[in-house]
Amino acid sequence: MPVRRFSLTFVLLGALLGLPFVASQQPAMADLAIPDNPAGIQLAWALDQVDTGAFGTTEQTIAEHFSDGYLAVVTPAQLIGYFRDYLFPYAPMTVVRYEGGATELRANAILQGPFGYWRVELGVTPNEPHKIDALWFEPVYTTTTPLAPARSWSEVKRDLSRLAPHVSVTIAELGDGVCDPIARVDPELILPVASSFKLYVLGELAHQVENGQASWNELIPIDPGYISQPNGEMRNAPVGAEFTLAHFAEQMISQSDNTATDHLIGRLGREDVQAAFALMGQADPTVNVPLMLTREWFALRMRFTDEQLAEFLAMNDAERLAFLEEVAGPVAGTILETEPWPGSAWASEIEWFASSGDLCRALAYLQHQGTRAEMQSVLNALSLNPEIVFDPGIWSFVGYKGGYETGVMSENFLLQRASDGRWFSISAVIYDPIWEINAIGLRQLILEAVEMLAFEE
Repeated sequence: MPVRRFSLTFVLLGALLGLPFVASQQPAMADLAIPDNPAGIQLAWALDQVDTGAFGTTEQTIAEHFSDGYLAVVTPAQLIGYFRDYLFPYAPMTVVRYEGGATELRANAILQGPFGYWRVELGVTPNEPHKIDALWFEPVYTTTTPLAPARSWSEVKRDLSRLAPHVSVTIAELGDGVCDPIARVDPELILPVASSFKLYVLGELAHQVENGQASWNELIPIDPGYISQPNGEMRNAPVGAEFTLAHFAEQMISQSDNTATDHLIGRLGREDVQAAFALMGQADPTVNVPLMLTREWFALRMRFTDEQLAEFLAMNDAERLAFLEEVAGPVAGTILETEPWPGSAWASEIEWFASSGDLCRALAYLQHQGTRAEMQSVLNALSLNPEIVFDPGIWSFVGYKGGYETGVMSENFLLQRASDGRWFSISAVIYDPIWEINAIGLRQLILEAVEMLAFEE
């Protein structure tokens, strides 16, 4: 597990300059249980250090709880000072929402203190005694929900439709694997969705785990034939290093890791992932046949001429697949990260495609799978990097997967309302073949939609 170490500069500046981390007074919420597993036990201990200011804690006690690698960077004395001088003034802190679940080796959470919210990221070593090898606290600001909806759905839909020349939006309630629309803008318009296609890879992984064809804890090695371009850090892992399928899935969704994505497609089978589009409710799954690996997509867009791409598009499905595997694949291994990106040319034809209605149905499938026994890893992957800290008092779960390339933006949020347990989703895709997309405008309207969902009856 990678070590995320304290930034001592951040700590000292906060203490010396009195950075304005305190948010408005928050209503008290019931704190969540901390699981009795290795990461949970260490989280409970760390929060006790926060709440007591590490009073009576010795450097020997710190050494018993932190790995040698961690203490090689941050000393026990510094950690005691961190708990006492930096965190204790904001105590007590309680867990009000997990991000990425509370697994055996990781416990990331949103914490509530008397003056506002904090985030903690904690990881432990895989071997006993499971010492802390990743720990990070930071103040966070949540979105605020008004006392009543500020606008109507018709007004939000109107503004969404004006964001770009091509817009598809579906806002819905989810239940029993079904997407029940609340507000829509051209919901079945098929558009390029960039990395949002990775939702279907996650769906096929869940499908195979459910059927006993795969396991979340199954280990697969890093294969040079599946190393892709950024995003993600798994491309830097040593060839042959093994990681669980759950880890690949988490990196694919939370970091949009392209190398993780291609390894999963390779393990699950290109044709099986291709079939997942239909399984998860895509109205026209043929638009993603043959399914591209991300490395093949980079090769096509970065190294092939317009004439070659036109020839590729003129091929039938079998010929395209052969071209991807035999021509684009080898080229992909020669691309350098420093090479320039060609822009939005061909985004309307060489991409991954879906409508917002398709994506809503995909989220409904994932939500249904993720709430079943032994399938929590689905929701863990979706919630590990939720993008926006929506108010934990309103939303008990926040999941996210986005996608972006020049001229294309897709946003997918999966939300569970704390008051009644109901699930909602927002899928929005905008595409502008000429100008850069209005990402800020889209995000602002999504924030407004989430505020309105807080009051949905």
